[in-house]
Amino acid sequence: MISKNMKRRLILGSTCFTLGVALWLAINGHKITEVRERDIPSFDNLNRGSTLVEVAGTPIDSEDLEWEYNLHVKGMTGTGEMTPIPDLGGKLERELSPLKQSLLSGMIERKLLFKYLQLDKKFDIEDPSRFTSCLKEWQTAIELNPEQFQSNRSKELLKNRLCERSIVLQYTESRIFPLATPTDGQITEYYKNHQPEFRIPPTAIVRQVVLVDEPQAKKIKQEINQHNFQDMARQHSITPEGEADGGKVGPFAKGDVPAVFDVSFEMQPGQISEILKSTYGFHIIMLQEKRPKRVLSLKEATPKIRVALFAKRKEEEYRKWLEAALNSIPITSPRS
Repeated sequence: MISKNMKRRLILGSTCFTLGVALWLAINGHKITEVRERDIPSFDNLNRGSTLVEVAGTPIDSEDLEWEYNLHVKGMTGTGEMTPIPDLGGKLERELSPLKQSLLSGMIERKLLFKYLQLDKKFDIEDPSRFTSCLKEWQTAIELNPEQFQSNRSKELLKNRLCERSIVLQYTESRIFPLATPTDGQITEYYKNHQPEFRIPPTAIVRQVVLVDEPQAKKIKQEINQHNFQDMARQHSITPEGEADGGKVGPFAKGDVPAVFDVSFEMQPGQISEILKSTYGFHIIMLQEKRPKRVLSLKEATPKIRVALFAKRKEEEYRKWLEAALNSIPITSPRS
């Protein structure tokens, strides 16, 4: 049985490729449209070893797809992993037919990009260090799950899958994604055009003591004041921030935290609330600070903008690279 972490790594490892190609190919993938739109027959009706598609002469056959499909189905139906699939009996393959289409697209994309990056003479794919990580992952998978990868063919398919993915990821990190780094001008332009994203509502910072029962809360309420509040929180509060940070909570806006904290916006700094009941216990709250609504400055917003723009531009650069690969690497389907 495949170990839990290994299943997730194998499944999620191909997801980034499959999702990337599924969206782009839905619009522009004319070269493999006939493959993606054709219903993939049941494995029972496929001749074993029959070629589904060739990427630059490298075939993807029915056994390759079956192996990939079985790997995913076992991962998806593993106990306690992801969302359980109901027991569909003989209907399982029919219900998961779209998965076969998606897996085939992912396999085509992975092999397509692996072939294409080899045309870049500045990327030394012959460097043995490029294969260190994937071969180690391959060996670990086989050692942990010998029953899953018994045959030489299964081992070879796993090695190809892991190493193709690893090399493609290395290439995108070193050659494609650096092109996506946003400039200062792009960051400034984004800031000007997305002002609502940087509006901060009024916020509050409080300290609280949370007790299990009302009698104890009444006793603490009689003894507590703004000078000893932190110490009382550390000694008596049942919440993690009590001992760790003297009961400090925030800054938060209305709606960000349970409704019991709404009273904070009606208080003055240093003021201590009455005993407030919630599903967590009995609260005594002291307002430490109120902050008015404001707009983040460009300097404050830059880290957030940089992350958002980089993610968007990474996707754009990846699609451009995929399009160039599709226009350069031949894809044929003997079954068409």
